[in-house]
Formats: sequence, structure tokens, C-alpha cells
Amino acid sequence: MDIIYFVKALLKKKWWIIISTIIAIVAAFVFTLGKPRMYASVTQIATGFTMNDQVKLRDENVNIFEADVKFDNAIETMNSPVVIGMLSYDLLLHDLTSKKPFVQLSEKDRSSDAYKAVDKQAAVTILRNKLDSLQVLSSYNPTERNILAFLKLYKFDYESIRKHLSAGRVQRTDFLEIVFMAENPEQAAYTVNTIYREFMRYYRSMRSERSVESVESFDQLAIQKKAELDTKIEALRAYKSSQGLLNVETASGNQLDLIKQFEKGLSDETANYNTISSSLESVNNRLASASAGKTVYTNSNSEIIDLRRQINDLNEDLTQKGGNDPAISAKLSTLRAQLQKKLGASTSGSQSATTKEALLEEKANLEAQLNASKLNMRSLQGQIYRLKGSVGSYANKEATVSSLQSEVDMAQEEYNKLKEKLNAAQDNQTTPDLNFKQVLKGQPAFKPESSKRVIIMGMSGISIFLLTSFIVLLLEFLDGSLKSPSVFEKHLDLRLISSVNHADLTKYSILEVLQRTTIPDKHTKQRQNTFRELLRKLRYEIESSGKKSFLVTSTESRQGKTTLTQALAYSLSLSNKNVLVIDTNFCNNDITVQMEAAPTLETFSVPASELSIDKVKAIVTTYAVPGIEVIGCKGGDYTPSEILPKNNLLNYLPFLAEHYDFILLEGAPLNDYTDSKELAQYVDGVIAVFSSQLSLTQVDRESAQFFETLGGKFVGAVLNNVQEEYLEL
Repeated sequence: MDIIYFVKALLKKKWWIIISTIIAIVAAFVFTLGKPRMYASVTQIATGFTMNDQVKLRDENVNIFEADVKFDNAIETMNSPVVIGMLSYDLLLHDLTSKKPFVQLSEKDRSSDAYKAVDKQAAVTILRNKLDSLQVLSSYNPTERNILAFLKLYKFDYESIRKHLSAGRVQRTDFLEIVFMAENPEQAAYTVNTIYREFMRYYRSMRSERSVESVESFDQLAIQKKAELDTKIEALRAYKSSQGLLNVETASGNQLDLIKQFEKGLSDETANYNTISSSLESVNNRLASASAGKTVYTNSNSEIIDLRRQINDLNEDLTQKGGNDPAISAKLSTLRAQLQKKLGASTSGSQSATTKEALLEEKANLEAQLNASKLNMRSLQGQIYRLKGSVGSYANKEATVSSLQSEVDMAQEEYNKLKEKLNAAQDNQTTPDLNFKQVLKGQPAFKPESSKRVIIMGMSGISIFLLTSFIVLLLEFLDGSLKSPSVFEKHLDLRLISSVNHADLTKYSILEVLQRTTIPDKHTKQRQNTFRELLRKLRYEIESSGKKSFLVTSTESRQGKTTLTQALAYSLSLSNKNVLVIDTNFCNNDITVQMEAAPTLETFSVPASELSIDKVKAIVTTYAVPGIEVIGCKGGDYTPSEILPKNNLLNYLPFLAEHYDFILLEGAPLNDYTDSKELAQYVDGVIAVFSSQLSLTQVDRESAQFFETLGGKFVGAVLNNVQEEYLEL
């Protein structure tokens, strides 16, 4: 339903849309009618950014993003004011010095102040100097400012050239394409070839300046880093010299070897000391036995222990030498034979007796050996402590030397990198990376470019058509009025019994609209009075409701209650029904005025016992249309309960229903007055009238809730004053 609504909204404004589209097409035609014929010339340039000697680089390290940046830089350089400026100066020099200039100025341009203010010969000299030096004209200089205005006369200024110049990359290739449009085909070809030449001049100049700056910058940095490197090397050398260190690692290694040797000697001497102590203890025991008068024999245990110690030492030496030393093996055999001999003598009991003097002598020898062993152990321990202290000092010195050496290595690495950059900059200065090559030279075109008039007109018409349609739809979307029955049902949960279209009441009265007939079409035989047909549908709903008295009201004023009440009465009378219209809209008694009824409602008061149809007929006004009678009211700022007497006419509506087919009452709007709420108790049914131009407010929705509380007494709503496009019949 919404789609149909918007389609009808477009159809309603179709002439606005069509006229706007036609105007846009005509404007596009007029705009392109005087457009001069333009000739295009094209040149292509191989850049070498992704290709080298026409062979594609397949290196995995090729950076596509970097290549895109290079293309963008080249395009921006071509469009720069310097390159375009050099091109414009060259074009003006051509026209000032050539017998076949590209541009022929009109008499108006030749008589202008900008043309007369320039000395042609001086301008040629200035432009050539600017071209040679790659400098642009300055607007601060009066002479050069006049030349800039002179360039605009020829349309050789920056804005005019950029308007017809296009420079860009050919999609997914290594080429740049330059296109220029001009009224003169030779000018177009000359322009694209000249801009390539000026671009190359400016690009070479810019690269050379950058290379020189890079070489100077890297050279200064290299000198600075070399001085820092020399300073750090000298600091390392001075420290080593002051500490007497040639090679810290070698000296430290020798000290550790000596410590190991002395520790082994200390271990051996400790074992010897223990052996001597054991022998001395044995001698003391034998001396004690001799002093007691016992016989004491010689004991070879000390000799056995000594032989075993020697054998163990030799075994360790033999193991360290891989077990292949013949001298150590022979000595081991001799010692083992001696050990067996001593062990045999000990077990066989062949021990000779000894004297006390011999034991004392042996004791003296062992004590001397024990003292000597103690001295040796102290000496070895002292050597070990000294060497270990020396090794600690070497470790501190080694840490200092390592720190200085790392600084030297870091300075050396930075210096090497700068040297590489300096060499690269020097190589780039001698052999600049300029791989640009003009592979397609610009040529004059034989045919002018298409004016694309049809396309421009079509696009203009389509654009305006879509824009106008969008505006119409947007206005309809933003419009919150109850335009159509579908919109009404979407916003209000009320039963819609009928829709009534807009009727032109400025030329015709309601009676004339209802009675006016149109000659049926001889082919369709259909009636054409939509207003009358819609009222017939409303009349049918009234007649089929089974009710006799109806209150016609609304939420706001000016919704068409008065008109609709009169039209409904006329329509009912046409179906031979007797209708009584009672004006109960005290705040606005338009029915009384328009139907010229006597204002008798407020004054009628008859007891029920005296009520008769004749007394009612006495206060009614007979209308010009047969079957319609009217009772008017005076009107004022009061409600029915305030003005009507006790035995008023509204109390006798059931009695009147016996004499009239239908009774229609008009009430005041609910938003501002309570009249309709008081009148609802007297009637059989209530009809709500809503105008299609009404934009619902919160007060309207609250008033609409009153109709829902009426239950079966609420007959339905009527959507009035609907445009025929929105009737959705």
C-alpha cells in the first residue's frame, strides 16, 4: 500500500517532474551549443619504476606501494606550478615569435589594457630568462605581473592549462599518459611534447640538487663519525697501555691455569702430610711399647703407604696422557713389584727387632718431614690466594675493556653505514636514476573530439528527473497529514467507513454539486461525479447501520463537518428519506446560517405529556430540498447542558425517530470543547470526520480515544477532502 501511495504521489506531481526534466535537457543543449570543437593529443612515457629496459623485475623485494608513491610524485611534479609555468612561458614565446601562432586574439583583447601594458620584446627576454633558470614569474614585480595578465589573454595561464590537461598512470602498467585538449590540433601536440621536455628538465634539476645536498650532508656526518670513532679507539688503547694489558683474555687464561696447578699440588701435599702424620703416630706407639720393656719390630706400613701413593699419582698422570706413556708404565711396574715385596714380607712375619734409638731417629725424621709438608702447604695456599686476587682484578679490567670495545664497534658500524650512503649518493650524482622515456610522441589530431552533447543532455535530464522525484518523495515522506485512506488506517485505529473527495465549492454550491450530472461516455456509460458516488457509499453505511440519530463531530475545527452533514442530508433526501438536521454546534452555527434555519433549539421546552409532532413542526425550518427540515441554534459560548432547558428537544430524539427516517446532529470539535461528549448520550451513533490535510497531534490522538470508548455507538470515521489521486478506489 505504501508503494502505491508513493507512486500516486509521483503521478500527482508528474507535470512538475516532466517540465523540470525538459528544462534541464534544453539547458544542457543550449550550454553545449556554443562549445568549441576540441582536439586531443596524447603522449606516453615509460617510467622504469616497475620495468627495467622493458624487462619486468621479478624480485620478491619489489615494493608495489613504493612504486605507487613514485607514480604519484611524478604526476604531481607534472602538474606543479613550475612545470606548468615553464610550459605556459614556452607557449607564449611560440606565439610571440612564430609566424603561425596557436591563438589569434580578438580585437577586444588587443584593445584591452592588459595587452597594451606589455612590451613584447621585453616579455620575450624575461620569459627566456625564466625558462633557462627554471623560475616562475613573480606577482610582486609590476612587469612580471603584467606578463601574467598577458598570459591570461592567450589562455596560457596555470588555471586555463590545468583545465584541459590530464596526466595520469595507465592502469596497471609502467607508463604515464599526458592528454591535452585544445581548439588547435597543432597546439595540443606541441603542448604534450613540451610538457614532457620541461618535466624532464625540472626533474633532472631537482634530482641534481637533492644529490648534491645528500653528498654534502653525508660527507659532514661521515667526518663527524670518523672523529668519534678515532676518539673511542684512542681511549681503548690508552686504558690498555696504562694497565699494562696487551691481551686481557690471554693473561686471565694463564692465571687460571696456574691456580689449577697450585691447587693440585696443594691436594698432593695434603695427602703427603696425612701419610707422614700416620707414620709418626705409629712410631710414637712403638716408642711407648719400647719404653715399657717390650720388644719392638720394624714396620714397613709407611713404606707401603708411600708406594701406594706414588702408584696412584702415576696412574693419574698416565690417564691424563691417554695411557700411552712407556716411561710412566715402566715406573709403575717397578713400584708395583716393590709394593708386592713389602706386602709379602709383612704377611710372612719376617720383621726384625729394632731399638729405641732407631725409633727416636725415625721419629725425628718424620717430624722434620711433617714440618716441611706444613711449609709447603702454606706456600701453595699463599700462591693460590695471590693468583685468585690477580684474576679478580683481571675480570674488572676485562669488563672495562669490553665496554670500551663495544663503543668502538658501535662507532665503527655507524661510520660504515654513513660511508655506504655517501658512496650511494655519489654514485647517484654521477649516474642519476632517470629512466623516463617518451615512447609515444604527441601528434596533431585529424578529427575533433566528440562534444558528447547527447550524453550530457541525457545525463542532465536523468539527473533532474531523479532529483525532482526524490524531492517529491521526500516531501511526501515528511508530510504527516492523513492524505489517503491507507495513511489514515496506519495512524489511527478507527473504523473508516468512507472517504470523500475534494469538491470545488467556490463555483458551485453543495446542492449544485450533488444535482449536477455529467453526460455519460457513450463507450463506457460510466458516471463521472466522484463526489456524489462517494456520498452514496457513505449513505449506504448510514442506512445499513440500523440507527436513526447520528452525531457528526471531529477532533479539530475546519474538518468539513458542516459541509459533510449538509451533503449527507441531501444524499439521503435523494433516496426519498425524511431527514431532520439539528445544529448543535453552539460555538460555530454554520448550518443555521447556511441553511437559513430559525434558531429555535435553545428555546424549545415541552413536557413529555404535552409533546406532539405539531409542536416540533412549529420550530423546524423547511428547506428548499424536499425531505429536509432544519432546526437552528443561536450559538454562543456555552455547552448543551448549560443552555438547553429541562424538557429540551434532544430528550425526544426517539420520538422524532418515529416521524423522520434519519436525524443528523453536528457537534463542536473535541479538542477545544466538550459539547460532543455531552451530545453523544442522546444519539444512536457517532460519526467522526477527519480532513485529509490534518496532521495528527497528541491532542488529536487523545480525542480519538473518546471514540473508542463509545463501543458500538461509534459508527465509524469519514476521511474528508481527499485528493482524487489518493482515493485508492
